[in-house]
Amino acid sequence: MEELVSLFETRELIAVANQVPTAGTFLQDTFFGKEEVAPSEYVDIVVRKGKRTLAPFVSPKVQGKIVNTSTQSVRSYKPAYIKEKWVTEATDIIGKSNNVFYAENKSIAEVVAEKVARETQEHKENLVRRIEWMAAQVLTTGKVEVKGDGVEEVIDFGFDANQFVVLTDNTWDSNDVDPIAMMREWRRERVKAGGIAPNVAVFGSDAIDAFISNAKVQKALDLRRVDRGMIDPELLPDGVTYWGYIPEIATDIYSYDEWYIDPESGEEKEMVDSKGVIYGSTKTQAKRVYGAIKDLQALTATKFFLKSWEVEDPSVRFMLMQSAPLVVPVEVDAFMFAKVLA
Repeated sequence: MEELVSLFETRELIAVANQVPTAGTFLQDTFFGKEEVAPSEYVDIVVRKGKRTLAPFVSPKVQGKIVNTSTQSVRSYKPAYIKEKWVTEATDIIGKSNNVFYAENKSIAEVVAEKVARETQEHKENLVRRIEWMAAQVLTTGKVEVKGDGVEEVIDFGFDANQFVVLTDNTWDSNDVDPIAMMREWRRERVKAGGIAPNVAVFGSDAIDAFISNAKVQKALDLRRVDRGMIDPELLPDGVTYWGYIPEIATDIYSYDEWYIDPESGEEKEMVDSKGVIYGSTKTQAKRVYGAIKDLQALTATKFFLKSWEVEDPSVRFMLMQSAPLVVPVEVDAFMFAKVLA
């Protein structure tokens, strides 16, 4: 019995929550690869917009000249909680017929451990998918709408209007269009704006079909990174396809097929607009930040906090997973989004 009880100790549950595999995290891992766990419930968001100033010349006999640093804004934000709670009842563990407690000679503790791990994985996938959605929103709109029970706020990272392109003419399904020339111009604009060149393009499903069908693109795509083992397509997450490298713009080309269920409408939606392209850099300070958990049992900073408690009558055990995540682009000028099909 002691072994069974220990499975629900907070320390053990946190270890499980931080170890089990999760849903697709391609956008998070690609553009927000750094992670930071904050000791406070408030997260300081720093957004930088760099300027290309030259150091001033002065005589060594005069005082140094005060100059302005790169433009940046800082504000504190308390990330909204993500909370998933579920119930475990005795009938979920004990067999419903013939008083069979377990199968395949497994102890009841082993059955419970497997159930905890399975349910934890399912709910963690929901949570991580929400973070992936946040990453997609930042990369395609420059902001995140935090909306739920008791919270409604828009976190705007101050992207400029020219970081969002909607093609009405010269869409990429035309044979006369040169998509690489457009991307080269977009790349120059991002370098000029912030000094960081985009190096990865993530396409929606329709956009990639139009892109790779273009004769100019077919001539430019270089698959030697696959041939040399620099990128192993078999190791890419589900839904992610690597299409090649374009040396002319120093850009890796991916497509991303991932969906989610909108909690408000119940509709299935694409994580990345099927007609769009995210163009950004993997060399920025963009990160995922996790705020502190407001729970008396959360005595340490952690990305995912999982706890359990029991109600005696009727006999049920509740499980609760909590997290306070936020994706922060930091060098916002390094990203853009283009809708390339009508």
